[in-house]
Amino acid sequence: MSRLTANSLLLLAAALWGGGFVAQAEAGGYMNAGWYTGLRFILAFLAVLPLGLAEARRSSFRLSGVGGMALLALVFAISTLLQQWALSFTSVTHAGFLTGLYVIFVPVLEVLFFRRTPHPLVWFAALLALAGTWFLGDGFDHIGLGDWLVILSALGFAVQILLMQHVARGSARPVAAALSQSAACVFMGCGVGAFGGLPSWEGISGCMPQLFYGGVISGGIGFLLQAVCQRHTGATDTAVMLMAESLFAAIFAAILLHERLSGTGWLGCGLLFTALVLAQIGPVLISRRALA
Repeated sequence: MSRLTANSLLLLAAALWGGGFVAQAEAGGYMNAGWYTGLRFILAFLAVLPLGLAEARRSSFRLSGVGGMALLALVFAISTLLQQWALSFTSVTHAGFLTGLYVIFVPVLEVLFFRRTPHPLVWFAALLALAGTWFLGDGFDHIGLGDWLVILSALGFAVQILLMQHVARGSARPVAAALSQSAACVFMGCGVGAFGGLPSWEGISGCMPQLFYGGVISGGIGFLLQAVCQRHTGATDTAVMLMAESLFAAIFAAILLHERLSGTGWLGCGLLFTALVLAQIGPVLISRRALA
């Protein structure tokens, strides 16, 4: 798979996750954050399991990197629960904006822990995307509990992106990595949810559209695309492409939840689009000119 194809599929994953914010926010009216996370990822696990079995049959060697995969799953589950809990206290648009902060956390963590410096244009694109999310969310005014929870989850997702880079390439089993994340969310989500009591059958049946989208589409297909594509592109590139989920979250929130963007919000959308194009095409064009 080429870098261009991988980044394009990551953009598709971002679109799926953007719609997932709406499903996650609506689910709060039916059950607590733990139960929605656990039930949603049961569906995600079942949706991806056939591909995992096929991957295991094709693999010519034993599954390696189990420790890294377990750490990946733990970080992912904690971050997902924090994000889901946060949506009880903040808007979909604001949550999408703040989640996008991982675009700046990832290159910083790469430098701190791996001494790995991304292409200068990718750094610039990350800062441009951060500025875009700033305008999209109308700045950091009135940051509340929900916003701080999203910021913590964004830091967790930045760590998850870096771990996925290591696990997907090291084990050559990206589907197994995606399944491990879903399994961790099932156990941790249901465990946390149980402290608030069992969900009612009426709540579960009423929440089925949100469970299906959040599980099969966003949780299953979206995170599977991330796991597969990160074998073929860099962690910072991944963060910049996936940052578009804040843009898609704002669009879906406007259409489905009637949340409205201000003029500065539309400016943020433009900056985000520019950052995505720059991160995708800029390094390629510079490399071609250097070779010419």
